[in-house]
Amino acid sequence: MAMRSDSYMERQERLRERGKVELPLNIDTKKYLYGNISFQDLFIVLPFLLLGAALSYLLFKAGHLNQQILLVTFVPAMIVTVFQLNKHPIRKNLSLLQYKVIWKLQAKHRKKNFHYAKGALPMSRKQGDTRTELGLANIANGCLESSDRKLIKVLEISSVNLSLMNELAKENVLSAYQSFINDTGEKQIQLMQVAQPINLTNYLMWFNEEVDQNTSYAKRVLKQGYSNQIERIQKSKNMVTRKRYLVISKPMTDSAKDYMKLETTANILKAKLEQMLSGYEKLDVSILENDELLKFYYACIDFDNAQAQGENIVQKTNSKLDVVVGKNTAKALVDQYKTLLNDRFE
Repeated sequence: MAMRSDSYMERQERLRERGKVELPLNIDTKKYLYGNISFQDLFIVLPFLLLGAALSYLLFKAGHLNQQILLVTFVPAMIVTVFQLNKHPIRKNLSLLQYKVIWKLQAKHRKKNFHYAKGALPMSRKQGDTRTELGLANIANGCLESSDRKLIKVLEISSVNLSLMNELAKENVLSAYQSFINDTGEKQIQLMQVAQPINLTNYLMWFNEEVDQNTSYAKRVLKQGYSNQIERIQKSKNMVTRKRYLVISKPMTDSAKDYMKLETTANILKAKLEQMLSGYEKLDVSILENDELLKFYYACIDFDNAQAQGENIVQKTNSKLDVVVGKNTAKALVDQYKTLLNDRFE
């Protein structure tokens, strides 16, 4: 334990000299028996070992036990041990058994169709309402209302590049950040770094208009190649921007002042963050409103479609129609109705 603490302190000191801070984003709460073998691993493998021992004992009593049969009785225990002790290449707290077997089976057999029922949330999750499955009851008054009756406020914060600062500036930023954490006055805050998709649809439309207006054939060919490159970039999952958020929440009661109290807390934190640094290092903070919260939540649960749809997420969500169709489907329907009208009145 002492060696582990020493190596941890040395790593923290090296990071501090480079102007970096190691944040405990993934906290491993498991207790380890020896090396990478935890008590949880032992608890999972132990029943299969006992099963193998019991089968071996019964076969021994029957007089049928030999080396080959003994090996066969412990095959399930060996398979589970291999799957449990092999960890994810990046997320070391996940075993091969968990993310390759258990999670895949759960994903295959999970319920895939849900309905949205207006009004109060159903008391039982068996009804399959989308709000209970997503944990989101509503987005209103600039807050996320969770299904477990919590009000959540999200603040978007700009970032500071420590790698371009000198040692004194780094120390000042880290000291200011430490002071902010100590003086927030909030017991439960969450700092998040989320990859947000970038949608280039509007820029591509403007670019295509500029290409069409150009009379030079060579420039049109050159710009068309650039347009194709924009489309390829837009389809890539690497086209993202990493944004930083601060999230606060409070229990939701029957009081009409819940929203006002959370709004006041968010404004106080916003002021403290903006006053934390000065000069060109000054942070820009904005409190997300309903539309921004909708896009933020949509990107967290469905990144691919959030990248493809962009601003259309808000338009589709706010649509009052019972059925929403895509652009190509709508065009096909319009053409079909035009054909029917022309045929009918000829």
